[in-house]
Amino acid sequence: MDLFTIIAPVFDLAMKLSGHNKVLLELGEKIEEEELESILKAEAENELKKLLDLGGGTGELAKYLPDAVEITIADPSEAMLKKAENKDFAQNVDVVLADGENLPFADNSFDYLTISDALHHFREVEVVLSEASRVLKTGGKIYILDFNPQTIFTKIIIFFEKLAGEPVNFYLPDKLTDLLAKNCLNSSYEYLNKSLYLIKAKKCLE
Repeated sequence: MDLFTIIAPVFDLAMKLSGHNKVLLELGEKIEEEELESILKAEAENELKKLLDLGGGTGELAKYLPDAVEITIADPSEAMLKKAENKDFAQNVDVVLADGENLPFADNSFDYLTISDALHHFREVEVVLSEASRVLKTGGKIYILDFNPQTIFTKIIIFFEKLAGEPVNFYLPDKLTDLLAKNCLNSSYEYLNKSLYLIKAKKCLE
């Protein structure tokens, strides 16, 4: 039995008790604020923007994303996705069992892509970023939320995730922006607090 099958029943409760759902709310608000004009324009033209929540698990982030967006939650854990399937979302939400290293989507499928607290769980991060760029439309945006590996808090996470057999591929944001640039994703980052940072990237013309 893998880690996420074990934690799926209590995952949402853990997010709430830890206060991390407030960070997800902040991320959702940032995306809505920055993309609202584009989202509303597409809605007026009856062409909703499409967002891929990669490693989206139980759909906790999806709850806080803009209403007028079609969301696909892709995750390799059936147990986590079953939790997402049982939720009522304001948006049109689809769930797909998929690994980030081999996404079952056509090129240029999504306007936005989010990876929240999930990138470090993938074993081949560079392959995941290449796949993310592939399925993202030119001019599309990617938002990555992850932990600063230099903090004591993250080092504790790393210790326990290693015990659970997780890959713990944590990056400093400047290293991650370099990897994104190799995949035609021009990015910048900001720290939300000492432990968490947010990277925002836009897919350039190849």
